[in-house]
Amino acid sequence: MESLVYILLASYNGDKYIEKQLESIISQTYTNWRLLIRDDGSKDNTVSIVKKYCQTDSRISLIDEFDENKGKGACQNFGSLLNVATVNNASIIMFCDQDDYWFPNKVELMLATMLSKKSDMVYSKFLYADENLNELSANIQTSKSPFMFPSFKSVIVQNQVYGCTMMINGALAKKCLPIPIVAENHDYWITLVASGMNLKIYNLNEALMLYRQHGSNVTGSIKDHDILPRIKRFLFSFDRLRKVEDRKTAMLKALNQQLCKDLTLNNKKLLEGYFNALEQSKINFVFYCIKNKIKRQSLLSTIVYFIVMPKLSCQKNK
Repeated sequence: MESLVYILLASYNGDKYIEKQLESIISQTYTNWRLLIRDDGSKDNTVSIVKKYCQTDSRISLIDEFDENKGKGACQNFGSLLNVATVNNASIIMFCDQDDYWFPNKVELMLATMLSKKSDMVYSKFLYADENLNELSANIQTSKSPFMFPSFKSVIVQNQVYGCTMMINGALAKKCLPIPIVAENHDYWITLVASGMNLKIYNLNEALMLYRQHGSNVTGSIKDHDILPRIKRFLFSFDRLRKVEDRKTAMLKALNQQLCKDLTLNNKKLLEGYFNALEQSKINFVFYCIKNKIKRQSLLSTIVYFIVMPKLSCQKNK
């Protein structure tokens, strides 16, 4: 029997783009899927559009339409969807943003890869596109698209896997629940869980979707990867950075507590050492990270991170 693939779409004020995304899912070469959509309280025509598609395709469902627990953001929206999928004993799960566009073979190829490689998580590449889904230049794709193996040592300081490129199995999904309120986003949390447990993660080196860029991107804006904005954020925005890193530390502590019996012994020790290093001097923190090969995706980003994090830690301890 063909595996039933659950596709989870968290929507919010997406009437400008969501139809294109829904059409791209309906056009998939693999047809045994179920699309669950949960809206987070849209004020535009998003829900009306979704209802129209629900009426024409029985594989599409709008859940929690009258749920009063709205407005908690994309992370908890995806968390609610993930909970519904696991309650329905979903064995294969994908995550979908409302404003992207999937290539026709995305589900088919990712599922075939997951089954053949016997992986717990598979993730693909993507291509950046402008607001009208016109593919951006090749040099931007080459230099910006993330494609690295998400080791726990690197994931604890920077997420490397976007949810819209991800497919996971049901066993991993259950380990990820509940997604804590302090989680930065759902894909970061899932990647932390998978890498922390040393599960089998496979990189599919092929672009299977267009990642639309527009003024309302919640995460993943191509501008976030430019060198100058990065330097400005790390060196001149300490108040905002303190909040971001404090939340990330809270997420890591939630991971340590929630999966205390599931993290590998080495990863648990690494994480606890990281917590201790945050409370110590700048030199001790940097030394611990270098010694344990805790680093971000690029050398520049890692250097700036070493400059900022000890300062944040020292300021917090004053």
